[in-house]
Amino acid sequence: MWILVLMVSSLAILLALAENQTEFLRTNANEMPENDSESKKKNITYYTKYYQTKKSIYDSYTHQDSETIFLGDSLTDYYEWGEALSDFRVLNRGIAGDTTTGVLNRLDEVIKAKPDRVYLLIGINDMIAGQSINKIETNYKQILDTLKTNSPNTEVYVQSVFPVNTALTGHRLKNPVIKELNERLEALSSLYNYQYIDIYNDLVEFGQLNKNYTFDGLHLNGEGYKVWTRKILSTYNTNDKDES
Repeated sequence: MWILVLMVSSLAILLALAENQTEFLRTNANEMPENDSESKKKNITYYTKYYQTKKSIYDSYTHQDSETIFLGDSLTDYYEWGEALSDFRVLNRGIAGDTTTGVLNRLDEVIKAKPDRVYLLIGINDMIAGQSINKIETNYKQILDTLKTNSPNTEVYVQSVFPVNTALTGHRLKNPVIKELNERLEALSSLYNYQYIDIYNDLVEFGQLNKNYTFDGLHLNGEGYKVWTRKILSTYNTNDKDES
């Protein structure tokens, strides 16, 4: 009899631990529904320790006046924007693997900063995860609407999603679909009176991401970042805010 009691007690303990673990995962997934497997698949960033770590670091930061924020995924994350633009007020808010949903989830930190400028590039990971263009556009609209409402003096620059090189990348991405998304992003930029920056055409060659600008067909190498930086510099002047 005592063996049976011991087994029942052990089972109760295991069930309690399992319940606590489930709650832990739910909390660390920013309250995303555990039973929504499709949502989890398309917003996998929520479930990575990297995202959680980076977000917690960004949330702990004390902001200064006249900052510029680069907001996006690995393409933004991998680059040293402050060095490239010779401006210590430039903050990198890229998180590798991030999606439009992930950006929405951490937009409060950007709003609290009330930055002078935000350069936004996000969306390619949504497409990799199979997210529809309609959903990406809806999320973009919410991002821009939130920025316009809560940080109206911030200049927002919407950057085009970059082309890929299908011969080099293992992802099932199609540049014509990326171009269609970019057309919608350009229209949204106009709707919110934000500037749209077309970098897609600066990186493309024969309908593909120029192989001289990438190693894996998705991310940029040093030469690719030079092209991107030159494009940013055409809109960027560190003296603008000082002179106004």
